[in-house]
Amino acid sequence: MSKRKLSRRALVRLMSFSAAALVALSLFSAVSWGHLRAYRRQTAIDADRAFEETVGALNDLSASLEKSCYAGDGAMCAKVCAEIYADAGRAGTALSALPFSTVEMEELKRFISLSGDYAFTLCREAAEEGLSDEQRSNLVELSATAAELADSLRGMHGDLRDGLLTMDSRETQVANILDEAPSFLSARLGDYARDFPAAQKLVYHGQYSAHEEEQAQPVDEARAREQAAALLECGPEEPEIAARFEDQGRLLLTHDGKSVTVTANGIEQLRDSRLVSESRLSDDEARAAAEEALRALGYEGLRWEESTRRGNLLELRGSAETDGVTGLDHEIGVAVALDDGSIYALDLSRAAGEGAASDWPFSEAEAKALVPAGLHLREVRRVSLAGADGQSLACYELSCLDDSGKSVRVYLNADTGKQEDILIG
Repeated sequence: MSKRKLSRRALVRLMSFSAAALVALSLFSAVSWGHLRAYRRQTAIDADRAFEETVGALNDLSASLEKSCYAGDGAMCAKVCAEIYADAGRAGTALSALPFSTVEMEELKRFISLSGDYAFTLCREAAEEGLSDEQRSNLVELSATAAELADSLRGMHGDLRDGLLTMDSRETQVANILDEAPSFLSARLGDYARDFPAAQKLVYHGQYSAHEEEQAQPVDEARAREQAAALLECGPEEPEIAARFEDQGRLLLTHDGKSVTVTANGIEQLRDSRLVSESRLSDDEARAAAEEALRALGYEGLRWEESTRRGNLLELRGSAETDGVTGLDHEIGVAVALDDGSIYALDLSRAAGEGAASDWPFSEAEAKALVPAGLHLREVRRVSLAGADGQSLACYELSCLDDSGKSVRVYLNADTGKQEDILIG
């Protein structure tokens, strides 16, 4: 049986088609590689900017804390406390935006949060009476620690710019196949954080009071594993205990790039470290996924107070209503990955607690009469806020619009009618 041979014309066509396909594939590969390089370059720029903002915010925090040494009258003391709170919030946000997170860094974040929370609780009292000697001494001690932290991070920032340090990437590292593994920023920062002095133990009416830590209940390890496994959808033996914070009553468990913090009350926080590279879900689909996940944890009937797209994540903030009062001080935070609808981050640290106790002596009609000039009232509801002493505070929320259509919310104390807070936007 003879073999059929290709004609000269067919052979030429085959070679032409093969060459065209090879050219098309090469062009596609070049374009894809260009997009990947551009994406990596932008990611690196964003990471460098986040660290630069972290250093700048810590410099500002250190300076604001130092101002407390010289603040005299009540108005200036209150202003300084407000600056400390704002700078701490900016520093904490910038630090969290870095493309890595280590167990050791939790102490740095805790120190920054403590500084801001402590200053926040002093604002109203300082405006009326100024700072006491004890409060001023506490702020001075926090200032010294912040200055040391800022100075160390400035040095790391210099090494990063000089090429002595390499910024981490969320992509899998291949340092093991290199002749010499680069020195990553996460390792340097982790080494520094490992020897960082524990956050100052302050007893005050706030979230990070040492008094609250002393009353922390121990966490049952087996139960914590079961709760973490249910959330991570794995077996209870799979999550690893990465850190124990006995004085705070917390366990940190990790599995498959995710970390879960568990207390005696249950799940407190979840964080994922994977790269979410695309958005396939609508906001409504993402909200439905969040509600389904929270129902499994026993949270239902949430009202979403805020919904924000950040990259390929939808960040939601919600509160539950109990007996006609919405607990804004017991809000739940959740971020949904828009590629597959999984929970990327979850914050239940403020979800527990009782609502505000009040007979509501200040009536709703009296609250409506106190709408500030230039605002148009849309809705009134009963809510609870976190007061300066850390306790829930019963308030009326006056949801308004200004003349340009911008949202303005005014919170009035349900017992006195005095303004407690104003939120714009």
